Order: sequence, then C-alpha cells, then structure tokens
Amino acid sequence: MRFTTIDLLTIAGKEAIAISTNGTVKPDGSANMGRGNALAVAARFPAIAAKLGHLIQTSGNHVHDLGSNIFSFPVEETWLSQAELRLVKRSAQELLALVEARGIDRITLPLPGCGKGGLDRTEVIAVLEQIFDDRFLVTQQPDNLPGSISVKDSPAGLKKQSGC
Repeated sequence: MRFTTIDLLTIAGKEAIAISTNGTVKPDGSANMGRGNALAVAARFPAIAAKLGHLIQTSGNHVHDLGSNIFSFPVEETWLSQAELRLVKRSAQELLALVEARGIDRITLPLPGCGKGGLDRTEVIAVLEQIFDDRFLVTQQPDNLPGSISVKDSPAGLKKQSGC
C-alpha cells in the first residue's frame, strides 16, 4: 500500500478508484451518497447512485463494480452510522479479491472511514497494511502520510517523495 494526495475526481472514469459508501438505499431505490467522496463522484457520474442502490438491494452492502472503473467500498452500515473498522477490513478483503480477479494493476481510494466516518487513521492504516499491496494507492489530505507519492500533470507521473 502506498499513499498519495491525488484528487480522486482527476482520475475518476479513467483509472480504477474505490469510493467510501454506506448501505442505505433511499425510497427511490438509489444509494444514499450524500457526503464525502461518494457525493463528489455521484455528482459527476449520476447513474452510479441508482446502480449502487440496486446492487445493495440484490447483493448486500459489499464492494461492487459501479462501472467506469469505479468501485464501492462500504465503511458504514447506514448513512446515520459511524464507520466501522470491521467493515473497512471486510471491504478491503473484498476489494483485494476483485483487484486480483480483474487483473487491476492500480486502484486509488480515500483513507476509508477517516473523514466523515470518524475512524482513527492510525487504526485504519494498520488494518489496510495487512491486506493491501503496492497496487493500492490511498489518498487523504493533507500530505502528511508516510511514504507518500505525488502526481505531476497526469496519473502516469507517479513519483516517490523522500522524507514525509
């Protein structure tokens, strides 16, 4: 697992990303994607909320392929609940299995459950380090994560930073 400060929206639809989600389905059948990175991605890809809502209803609150190289990463059971470390761990294991099955060589995701979800980033990093390898880029602002990488001009311009 490596760290980055790239904005997910700059690569959404081009490279594989995962977004933090919850298991709430609204009365219209769409997933509740009302905050954080899920809100930003749903605003840019409006069909995703309906697709995720359908997948949650038929297959449960799990990692799902939402199309356009975007994958869900459940961190909360409902939109009202706080993120749960056990759910982050399960989602990380499911995402790893999906990445391996699809032959994905790089996927970027936010540090799950640490923004609006309220989890302690140190605990989340400890869980993810046990599961993720270097195919997984974890992003969160500000740039004070260990071993972080920066992106210059394009996602192909990944470069290791010293220090941090």
